[in-house]
Amino acid sequence: MHILWYRFTVKLVIFSILAILVMAAVAYYQQRDIPRDLAPSLKGETLNGNLMDLEHMTTHGPVLIYFWGSWCPYCRIVSPKISELAREYQVLGVAMQSGEEDVVKEYMLQHNLKFPTINDPMGSISAQWGIKVTPTIIIVGSDGKISWVTSGATSKLGLKLRMELTE
Repeated sequence: MHILWYRFTVKLVIFSILAILVMAAVAYYQQRDIPRDLAPSLKGETLNGNLMDLEHMTTHGPVLIYFWGSWCPYCRIVSPKISELAREYQVLGVAMQSGEEDVVKEYMLQHNLKFPTINDPMGSISAQWGIKVTPTIIIVGSDGKISWVTSGATSKLGLKLRMELTE
């Protein structure tokens, strides 16, 4: 009986390690075109009519850039967390190919999402940043360099910790 538990435990550990390696490889592949040093320029008018400029924002500390889509199932899980983080940190959303401004505004209103968002109906901003999947979250430090990149579902605590670790 002891040998069966031992074999099961070894197989479980091996499977877990392989699963983690596969997930890391997939994440790396999906993020392959995202710049790893200086953040590209990001300027635009938010859905509320405010002009946003990433370079100016970084002078006040790190900025969390959230590439999302109204059509993205994972974004439905992550977006409320981003909205909560926007109360404490600088957040800038980019709505990827989610429709015209009034459609995105209505979506954000219906889902109680409160973070400044630039609409990217044709995906040109997202392409400039090398975004392949949603949600993608990029944290840019006060030096204008990309500090963290993550794709898919993530935790509020993990994002908060990354923001705190970024200068």
